[in-house]
Amino acid sequence: MFKLTVLSMLSFIVLFLTNPTQEEFLNFYNQKINESKKEETLTKKIFLESKKIFTQIKVERKDRYVYSVYTVDFSGEREVYIGIFKKFFLKEKVESAEDGAIKTYNKIIHTAGTILENGSYKVEEIVENASK
Repeated sequence: MFKLTVLSMLSFIVLFLTNPTQEEFLNFYNQKINESKKEETLTKKIFLESKKIFTQIKVERKDRYVYSVYTVDFSGEREVYIGIFKKFFLKEKVESAEDGAIKTYNKIIHTAGTILENGSYKVEEIVENASK
């Protein structure tokens, strides 16, 4: 019982410390847009650049302490991302994003617990393996 509590607390701490910030999301999103622009037409490149500028102004972040939900709403196009373990995953709807985040959190807790039970206490290993 005590071991499970310690594992849960350690998992929570790792998740809390690896919850991505707003700035990290903006860097990720801008990089994604830059990669998209490489093979696009001039009109699409202009659209993507305006979208990039807009995200610097308006990205909604819901901080859930162990993960975050980021919403970008631009010209009727809505993208929702889950940020966890310093990584970002695209989701379609806020409701499914929240459900997906909870399922991902439960999977990570289970994986981190397994790694810890096997004797590894390296945060990097927990983060790397649990986010797969």
